[in-house]
Amino acid sequence: MNWTNLSLNKYNQIKDVFLDAEYTDEDRLLAQVQIIFEKDPLKLSMKELHKYIGELKFFSEKVPKMKLKDTYNLGGNVYILKKNLKDFTVAQWIDFQNFIKEGTDTENYANILSIFFFPKGEEEYAEGYDVEQVRSDIDNYLSVADALSISSFFLNYRKVLLVRSLLYTRKMTLKNPLTRKQRKVVKKEMRRLLKTTLVGD
Repeated sequence: MNWTNLSLNKYNQIKDVFLDAEYTDEDRLLAQVQIIFEKDPLKLSMKELHKYIGELKFFSEKVPKMKLKDTYNLGGNVYILKKNLKDFTVAQWIDFQNFIKEGTDTENYANILSIFFFPKGEEEYAEGYDVEQVRSDIDNYLSVADALSISSFFLNYRKVLLVRSLLYTRKMTLKNPLTRKQRKVVKKEMRRLLKTTLVGD
């Protein structure tokens, strides 16, 4: 077991366990075994339990950055990853913004990433296929390592596009000058976006 075959869903379950103050350290350890290996830890022999606990050592390792692929096989379904935001439809962009407003935590990744994953053979966003199935496949079969890498790519890509948009707006103000107050707002937003794009949130 490692970060590249731990599903997004199981990662979120484990995260919830660690955030629950009512769990003892022993409870958390047993919960991890149950979630990841789908075994009842209370029915395992001590030898078996130690074996599974030994396989949890990857949690102390850094999540690897994964190269984005063109296609992903999730639960037997093949998906095409649409990487170019410039080809987005208005509907995709609106959903992207709305999902981001709901939060960019891993628990919302299935929603965010469903915008970019198209079942093989489908070209129209959310047309002719079950979006909820896409989200379920992402949640249950996409590794957390892939999910983090893909989400990071698109969230940073979005920031770059917003910076370009602001730069274009600034260029247009040379023809249609803004007021001092408006210029101040644009400059402040550009500095914020450039900072988060370069160093992250």
